[in-house]
Amino acid sequence: MTEALAPSLSSSSPSSPSSPPPAVRRSARTGSGGLRGALAAEWTKLVSLHSTWYLLLGAAALTGTVASAAGVLTHDPAASPADPAAIAELNGVGLVLAALAMLSVTGEYATGSARTAFLCVPRRGRLLAAKYLLLGAVTFAAGLACAVLGAVCGALTLEESTFDAGAVCGRLLAVAAHAALLSVLTVGLAAVVRRSAGTVTALFGLLFLLPVGLDVLPGGETAVDLLPAGASEALVLGDNGTYGWAAALLVLTGWSLASVAAGTWVVRRRDV
Repeated sequence: MTEALAPSLSSSSPSSPSSPPPAVRRSARTGSGGLRGALAAEWTKLVSLHSTWYLLLGAAALTGTVASAAGVLTHDPAASPADPAAIAELNGVGLVLAALAMLSVTGEYATGSARTAFLCVPRRGRLLAAKYLLLGAVTFAAGLACAVLGAVCGALTLEESTFDAGAVCGRLLAVAAHAALLSVLTVGLAAVVRRSAGTVTALFGLLFLLPVGLDVLPGGETAVDLLPAGASEALVLGDNGTYGWAAALLVLTGWSLASVAAGTWVVRRRDV
């Protein structure tokens, strides 16, 4: 009788490797929710932070201030109402939105919640992809809203202007694209550096110090135009003296993708 019961007991044993418990099977099927789940988690974290709303309000306030001042100081009848919005983007608004993107990474390392995030989404490439996609989309939308606000301020403060609907819409989209690409580049830098102070230093050096250092060298002007700062100027203003907005979009996208690749490579090889 013992021999007859033995096969039945062994086949129904919960520790049998060929028959995992139902809870384990459900976990294996559902996983961590895939990319959609990671995006939902990142969205929840982003909108629950007070700093997100403070920075968005700060970007709007800075846009209104700088665009209004640029409109008052511009006395060119050929000026477009979108010009003050572009000036505002290059003079601080893009950096404010980049700070929003940076804190989504460095804030987690500062509080230790990065460990929890990696436990919830073990595939680090998926987690970073969710951050890149979400922050790119959010800053594009925020950049577009700020660009529209800047254009309205420009239209109200410019003495004379020339309105071309196609040119204005193109300039506003360029401002939004610049905000998104700069933010994605910043997320990649933050993933490598992990600290806010270090990320700000690296971004400041890449955007401002490196161009100043290269500009004094023979042929340095061409090299400067190929840096993110030169590409930003050409994308937002339409030209930097070397190439136009289309080439600038490719150059800035290349820098952003390089930063994404570096950040993903480093994070995958670290313990945390």
